Amino acid sequence: MSRAMYCEAVTAFGAPLERLSHDAPDPVGAEALITVTGCGLCHSDLHLHDGHFDLGGGAQLPVTIPLPAVLGHEIEGVVAALGPDAAKVNPGVKVGDRVAVYPWIGCGQCAVCARGEQQLCGANRNLGIQRWGGFASVCHVPDAAALIPVNDLPPGVGGLAMCSGLTAYGAVKKLDGKGAGEPLVILGLGGVGLTVLAVAKALHKGPIVAVDIDPKKREAALARGATEAIDPSAADAAAQFVARTGGAFGAIDTVGRPETFGFASGAVRRGGRIVIVGLYGGAAPLPLATVPIRALSIIGSYVGSLAEAHELVALIRAGKIDAPLMEMRSLSTANGALTELRQGKVLGRIVLTP
Repeated sequence: MSRAMYCEAVTAFGAPLERLSHDAPDPVGAEALITVTGCGLCHSDLHLHDGHFDLGGGAQLPVTIPLPAVLGHEIEGVVAALGPDAAKVNPGVKVGDRVAVYPWIGCGQCAVCARGEQQLCGANRNLGIQRWGGFASVCHVPDAAALIPVNDLPPGVGGLAMCSGLTAYGAVKKLDGKGAGEPLVILGLGGVGLTVLAVAKALHKGPIVAVDIDPKKREAALARGATEAIDPSAADAAAQFVARTGGAFGAIDTVGRPETFGFASGAVRRGGRIVIVGLYGGAAPLPLATVPIRALSIIGSYVGSLAEAHELVALIRAGKIDAPLMEMRSLSTANGALTELRQGKVLGRIVLTP
């Protein structure tokens, strides 16, 4: 028996989202159906909405998803129905539970998925990208193993953990606990950057330095526990930082544009690590000889595994990681929210509620 649902869909790249109605079929096998209660708006949704990623120099990486598409991968909701085999893959979840939905679902058959890294699967079934996501009243989930109970968390927190939270957690973990006592630099203090700050407060034993051109975001970072906040506008801002501190072991770039990478590469010490999670775009020239001379590690980090998602939710439930800064808005305002995010006016995260 199908269930009526509505969504805000991409019907043409770059065009306003369009309200559509659709029938969601009951789940079969190990599938699940979720009544969406909130879905975070992520900066990567802008690129998907545009239909491309910026590679710099006028080059673009086209988005290859079928239209109409329903964006939204920071999904939280209530289990409405489970397929007959769902209990085999997730015996702890039942109809009526509040859950976060891990959206980075792999094929389940390849060696990458067998290693538990389904977020890196080449044939993935990511919600909000390859599969319809959470900008909808109902979300069809192809694998009930993706459901993580969040019954005692405030609304929205579990959903945001699935991307901004998981991106932050995965990035900080890639520092491997090294650099204790040394500064950790965070580039960009938007929704992901503030979450990196929250995770770093729990996992990094040293100063945490927030870097952003927006004074309001620097203020927010200081209010939420950053040791200091730097305006990177000055040409020698990174050099001044190194002169004062000796440089950072780690820098996490949540923006991913030439200017932020430039600051990061100038701010880390010899043997340091730069972890890039931002997808803003562009290209940054790097003298290759400096990479081995400085023993520099440049690491790309793409969200995190299902196991890491469970770890993160457990840390949040235990009160070890602060809840994210968020604002709830109606799903009907999605187009306006996309515009505000594109203009850099969003502090923290917007959660769209059907």
